[in-house]
Amino acid sequence: MDGQKRQTLNHLLTALPPGLLVDSAWLQAQGVARTSVHDYVRRGWLERVAPRVYRRTTTQGTAALLRWDMAVMSAQRAALGDLYVGGMTALELHGLGHFARLGGGRTIHLYDPDHIAPSWLATLSTDAQLAMHRRGLFEASGLGIDWHRFDLGTARLGDIATSPQASEAWDHFLRVANAERAAIELMDDVPASLSFDHADKIFENLTTLRPRLLTKLLKGCTRIRAKRLFLFFADRHAHGWAKRIDRDVIDLGRGKRQLVPGGRLDARYQITVPEAFGPKTESENQ
Repeated sequence: MDGQKRQTLNHLLTALPPGLLVDSAWLQAQGVARTSVHDYVRRGWLERVAPRVYRRTTTQGTAALLRWDMAVMSAQRAALGDLYVGGMTALELHGLGHFARLGGGRTIHLYDPDHIAPSWLATLSTDAQLAMHRRGLFEASGLGIDWHRFDLGTARLGDIATSPQASEAWDHFLRVANAERAAIELMDDVPASLSFDHADKIFENLTTLRPRLLTKLLKGCTRIRAKRLFLFFADRHAHGWAKRIDRDVIDLGRGKRQLVPGGRLDARYQITVPEAFGPKTESENQ
């Protein structure tokens, strides 16, 4: 190997933290020619994990399923941060999804309203199913989303980071919706892919949401049904923050919304809900 190629390889290994994935375009941007990529794979310095997707060689080999978090962090790096983890998965990561997994394999909910996630993300075999949501639910695309440090050992979120700039090889960052945004996103899945009962159990744990941020999110939410359903559950559980939402600035639209065929019409929010979801009694709210 000549000096120029060795210098390029050293730069590559420094710029590519262990485990993170990159595609051919990223490698070429680092000065690695296509022929050199094949040579690095042949020599065992890079692994090919999917068509046009690579990582530094690991001891695990490519037979093992990729970790979903490594795949998502790699895609976020390629997408310049516009892709984020939201909905039920975000609530789980914030420690609020105690009832989120009720059997079966894990599903990771990703949100890509600008449709800029790298195409290779969907081709990867990971240890969880990746569900991509592409509908934009909010006028302010970045409101209620933060970068967090992410501990690979415990798979837990750390502190909010101002930017995903790693100072050490073990620094990892994940872009995640906060609990307020994730809870509203969750409502958009009811009842199509999330039952009322399931959503009700999750909502019961949402005792510490911030009403000022909720007001901004609900004001800028473009899905009438999601807003109505969120406020329905807020009233049902009577959490302290629910009374402090400024409802005067939230547009709930007009007309009825049928969420459940043959269900009970909630008079306040004009949505049909299951018969079992009648007004809570005083003893249930205690």
